[in-house]
Amino acid sequence: MLLRNRTLLAVSFAVCATFTGIGMVVPVRTLYARSHGASLFIIGAMASSYLISNFLFQYPSGWLADRWGRKPIMMLSLFLQAVITVTYLIITDPIYFVVVRFLEGAVAAAFIPSSRALITDATEPGKRGEAFGIYSAFFNAGFLLGPAIGGLVASSGYSSAFIGAIIFRLVAIVIIVITVRVPVKSKMTWQEKAMRVPLSRLFAFPLAAGYLLAFVDYLFVGFDISLTPLWMHDHLGASVAMIGVAYMAWSVTSIVAAPFGGRLADRKRRSTMILIFGLIQVPFYFIYGLANMIMIVVVVFALHGMTYAFAQPAIDSHVATASSPDARARIQGLYSAFGMFGGFVGAISSSLLYAVNFRLPFFVFGTVLAVGILVGCTLIRRSEVRGPTMGSSKKQDVPVGAQVQTQETAIPRQR
Repeated sequence: MLLRNRTLLAVSFAVCATFTGIGMVVPVRTLYARSHGASLFIIGAMASSYLISNFLFQYPSGWLADRWGRKPIMMLSLFLQAVITVTYLIITDPIYFVVVRFLEGAVAAAFIPSSRALITDATEPGKRGEAFGIYSAFFNAGFLLGPAIGGLVASSGYSSAFIGAIIFRLVAIVIIVITVRVPVKSKMTWQEKAMRVPLSRLFAFPLAAGYLLAFVDYLFVGFDISLTPLWMHDHLGASVAMIGVAYMAWSVTSIVAAPFGGRLADRKRRSTMILIFGLIQVPFYFIYGLANMIMIVVVVFALHGMTYAFAQPAIDSHVATASSPDARARIQGLYSAFGMFGGFVGAISSSLLYAVNFRLPFFVFGTVLAVGILVGCTLIRRSEVRGPTMGSSKKQDVPVGAQVQTQETAIPRQR
């Protein structure tokens, strides 16, 4: 069972702690910035600066993870995130929020590619859908706890949420130090193999489909991190606590559904999974655009989170299996980079569309998502017909987790 895979569980718990801290700030960051005099332009620039720096540093951080190892890069990223979060508490000029978000995006770029590459290393190709389903469940558990805790503690002052974010990132570092075990031989192998990779491998046909799906999916993320709290607060009359409840609704259903979505992705055609559950999400965007009550959004968030949890493990496992073993972190970095670029485009365009009419971003992003899902699934289906992808060869694809599990079987309680 994958729940006995120590690497998977260790990384998943670290991700949960990390995104609990990140989630604590989500409901209050833009409100906190506005309370310090930030204009709508500054708020949009904050989101854009984070996304563009995250985009720029995804591939370099992936290269470092392939060169130096996943674990050290994850720890360094978390430590720098904690340090940078402290600066929110001392800012007086609103323009500095843009600078801080840029720095935050740069150091945060290293965490996800490293963690996802580590999970890919530790699991067999036929189990990666389930592995990423479990990973997604822990990821969303963080966003369940984070906004809930952040919304509650922020009722007594916005700065409390930022202090909580610092603490949880430090907790994640402790989890990684104590529980993540990477064989020394594997670290050396990564260093030896971290050489120049041809573009034809980084942008192979199956991977290009994953990059496209990441881009269209993250368009709404750009709106989410910049304008969602303002939209809920100003146009739906939601309190800070209720904004946290909306994020909780998404997270609860995602947590429950993600492991089942992952198992299904290992048993069914991934292109079919992505097509069905991707297109089901499209009407939700139009409902958001038409909504005039926060409770409608809370209910649809819950349904959206569940549907997303059935689609995302299929995309993640497709990209993981299509990845060349000696460039996994770099490919994960590119995968995340295309997502971040989509988020950047989404943040810029949503600010412009929102200024025209606050409902307009939802209608536009819903339409673009539908087109992207259709094109991306067509590309993935073509790659499935052609046969196994580059990362699925038995000769190439010996997971690190198999080595770890062999050692654990020989000495069950050593660690």
